[in-house]
Amino acid sequence: MILKKHVCLLTAALAIQIGSLQAQQNPVKLDLNAFEGNKGSWSEVGKVWADPTVPNELQSAAGSGVLANLPAKKKPGADIISKEKFGDVDLSLEFMVAPGSNSGVYLQGNYEIQILDSWTSTTTKPGDNGGIYQRWDDSKPEGQKGYQGYAPRQNVSKAPGVWQKLEVSFQAAKFDASGTKTENARFLSVRLNGVTIHENLEVFGPTRGAMSGTDVAEGPLRIQGDHGAVAFRNIEIIPFESKAPTIADVSYETFQGSFNSLEDLEGKTSTAKGTAASLEEVPASVSDVNLTKYSANLNVAEAGEYQLTLQVPGGMSGLAVGNETITEISGRGVRVNKQLNAGDNPIQIVASKNRNWSVDGFNLSISGPGLRETALLVSEAGAYQDTDPIYVNAEETPVLRSFRDIPDYERLSHVVSVASKSQVNYAYDMESGTLIQVWRGEFLNATPMWNSRGNGVSVPRGALINLGKPAVNAVGSDFSAPEEFRTKGYQLKDGSEDMVFSYLLAGETVKDEIKVLESGEGISRTVTGIGNGFYKVAAGTEFQKVSKGVYLLPETDVYLQYDEASFGAPVTKSVDGTAGIFLPTKGNIVYNLLF
Repeated sequence: MILKKHVCLLTAALAIQIGSLQAQQNPVKLDLNAFEGNKGSWSEVGKVWADPTVPNELQSAAGSGVLANLPAKKKPGADIISKEKFGDVDLSLEFMVAPGSNSGVYLQGNYEIQILDSWTSTTTKPGDNGGIYQRWDDSKPEGQKGYQGYAPRQNVSKAPGVWQKLEVSFQAAKFDASGTKTENARFLSVRLNGVTIHENLEVFGPTRGAMSGTDVAEGPLRIQGDHGAVAFRNIEIIPFESKAPTIADVSYETFQGSFNSLEDLEGKTSTAKGTAASLEEVPASVSDVNLTKYSANLNVAEAGEYQLTLQVPGGMSGLAVGNETITEISGRGVRVNKQLNAGDNPIQIVASKNRNWSVDGFNLSISGPGLRETALLVSEAGAYQDTDPIYVNAEETPVLRSFRDIPDYERLSHVVSVASKSQVNYAYDMESGTLIQVWRGEFLNATPMWNSRGNGVSVPRGALINLGKPAVNAVGSDFSAPEEFRTKGYQLKDGSEDMVFSYLLAGETVKDEIKVLESGEGISRTVTGIGNGFYKVAAGTEFQKVSKGVYLLPETDVYLQYDEASFGAPVTKSVDGTAGIFLPTKGNIVYNLLF
C-alpha cells in the first residue's frame, strides 16, 4: 500500500472536502496596541462609515474596536506592523475601504493580499480586491516588471463603506537546518465575503513592496496605510506551530471478502497479517474486496483535544483512539474528537473495501492544538472530492427557475434568479412577490439541482446578501398585510435585462420592474399599483443616513437610494414578527439598492 503522504496542498483542503472542522483553536486577537509604526493616522474608534459618492473619505465616531486609518496633511498614512511574528497561520479580519481607496494585508510582511475599492469591476487582476499582488523586477522592460501575481477567481467585492470579510489560510516557506529553503510559501485558501477566490497558490518569493527581499520562516502581519482611508476590525490569527504528528508501530490483519459490518467477520480467518513501520509500508490489498484492521501508535507533540477524520473512498470505515474499541463501521466516514497525551497514543482503524471499484487505502487527517488539518495518509483515489460543480452559464441562461434555501426558513420552490452582464444578480420569490437575495459575482451553482437525481436547489456563487424572509412587502398604513396575493408571472422587458414581475394584490394588478443600474452599482426597482401605505425594502432594525437620499442598511450591507423628498423618510417596523425597513408609498415606489 505505497500511498501518498502529507501532500502540502491537502493540509487545508481536507478540512473542507471531507467536511471536517478544525479542532478548537485559540486565536490571537490584534488591536492597535499589537502594532507599531503608527505615525498618527491610525486610531481606535467605535464606528466608521462612508458616503459612496465621496472619494477617499471615511467618517468615524468615538469608541473602541475599530482600527481606522484616516490620513490628513499633519498625519500622513503609514503602514502598521505587528509586534509579534508568525509562520503558518489562519487569518480572519473585516475591512472597510473608502470610495476609491487602496490598502493591503501582508502576510509575514512579505506577501500582499490587495485591499481595494473594486466595487463594479467585471474583470479581475492581481491588483484588484483580494488579489495576490505581483512580484516586481525593475530590471525588466516596461510592461514586464510585474510577474507571478494571482487575480481573484471573481470579483465579489462589496460597496465602499461596507464591512467586508477576509479569511486566509497561509503556509510559510520551509527551511532545513542549514537555512536553505525547501518549500515555497503558499496561500492554501483565501475567502472574500464568504466566497473562495484562491486555492493552493504557491508564491515563489515576496511580492512588490515586501519588507524583506527574501522568504522567511516567521514574519509580522503588516497592514498598508499609506494609500488611503481604510478601517479594520476583528483581526484574529490562529498560529500553527506544532510539529506534524506521525503514525508508527503498525500491525495489520486483512480479511478477504466484502464486509458491511464487523459481525460479518465472525468465524473468518485473515488472509494476510504483519507489521510495518508506518501506514505507507503496509502491503497492497490481497483482493478486489477486503477488510483490513490496523493498530498503531499516533504520536503528537502537544497534549490537548484533537480531531481525527477517517474516510474510505467507496467503502466503510471505523476509528478508535486510546482505550476505546471499534464496535461498528460506517459508509459515511468517521470523525473522532479525543483528548490525546503528548507522545504515543494507541489508535485502531478499520478499512472495508467492500466494492470491486473501491480503491486501496483511506484518507486520514488530524487537527489539534497549534496544528491545522493535516493529512496522515491519502488513498490512491486522493483526498475525497465532491462532485465536479455544475455552473450555470449566465450568457446562455440568464434567467433560471429553481428551488432556493435561505437561512432560518423553509425551502422556496418558485424562485426566479436573474443574471446580468454587470455580474449583478438577484433572486425573486414568485409566491410572495419578494426580492429575497442579491449578489455580485458569478451566477449560479446548479450542482444540487442537476447532479444525480437532484433536489431542485440552485446556489448563488457570488457574495450573497439575504434581504429577508419571503413576505408580501406592500402593507397598509396600519402595516397590515393584504389578504389576497396571486402571482401572474414575469417577462423580460423589450428584450433587455429588465424584468417585470406581475401579481394581483387585493384585487389590483401590481407591476414590479427590476433592472440593473448602468453603473453596475446595484439594481433599480419600480413597483406600481401597490396602493398607499408602506413597502418593505429589506430586513433590519436600523438605518443610517449618509447623504441626501442615501441610507446605509448595515444589517444587510446595502445602500438604499431614493427620492425622500417625494416619499418621506424610511421607518422600521416589525410585521408578523419580522423586522424590516419600510418606505412610505403613494400607489407606487421607486428606489435603488446599491451593493
